[in-house]
Amino acid sequence: MASSDMGVLKHISSGRTVVLAADSIVGRAPRCTVQLADPAASHNHASISWNGSRWEARDLGSTNSTFVDGEALPPRNRVLLARQTVLRFGADAEQWELIDDRGPVVTTRSTRTGDVRAAEDGQLVLPDATNVLLSIVEDSEGHWFVETPDGSRRPAGDEQITVAGETWEVSVPPRSPVAGTYKVRPSLSVNTLALRFRVSRNEEHVCVDIVHGKDVLPLGERAVFDALLLLARERLKDAAEGSLPEEEQGWYDLETLTQDLHVEEKALNVNIYRLREAFGKAGVERSADIVERRRRLLRIGTSRIEILKS
Repeated sequence: MASSDMGVLKHISSGRTVVLAADSIVGRAPRCTVQLADPAASHNHASISWNGSRWEARDLGSTNSTFVDGEALPPRNRVLLARQTVLRFGADAEQWELIDDRGPVVTTRSTRTGDVRAAEDGQLVLPDATNVLLSIVEDSEGHWFVETPDGSRRPAGDEQITVAGETWEVSVPPRSPVAGTYKVRPSLSVNTLALRFRVSRNEEHVCVDIVHGKDVLPLGERAVFDALLLLARERLKDAAEGSLPEEEQGWYDLETLTQDLHVEEKALNVNIYRLREAFGKAGVERSADIVERRRRLLRIGTSRIEILKS
């Protein structure tokens, strides 16, 4: 399923959708991002690329031409695309509609199976959400990072990464302050929200509300909020003591956190993924920042925290 922040093409006759990489080739060749089947289409028929603010299409000298809303595109010429633009690659059987014109996200492609994964809500995990051995996350500035379970982090690039014996080709989109219908500054982000924890007296129930100005968005009760509560308390404690600068407040040792939560490190990594996912689905931009990581340390991504006992 496509995330809410990416370019997506839909095959009109079958309904099949394809997430666009920053530079996508359309054709019958096995390595094309958009796979065509009709023999009237060329092996490398056309390209669809992100120019920093819009998607644009270019015919690659195909035998039977590329059509944009019924008009033939001269070879090598570029044309800007908008949502609901219909492209035809050679034959009527290969008609595709751009159903989402927002900017690209990180994608990975298995070199063994051709399986393509796309980041959702600012994160992509490998090999899957039940076994998080590696994460690719977007920060509040729109940069993408490769994050390992021990908390080490480095910039992500177009590269090959091997996880659990499987090799994935990583495609990282160019950074842009405006991405299609993105907002230049997100209205709801980790940088602008506050968190309210509602904790039962026996501490068996933890509910979280996102507070944004006068708006309150309840996230409800989830088991993964236990970890967020510990991180919140650690940050509040350090802030109250006042002996550390803000950038050093709230960091929790990974091993200590697993012991305090009575979970294994593998389960904690899955819980962090689910925490970030919950905030992303609530509409928080760059939701991966709700849990910050550096080598063997974690902390909650905001200092605006309130903890209420009920």
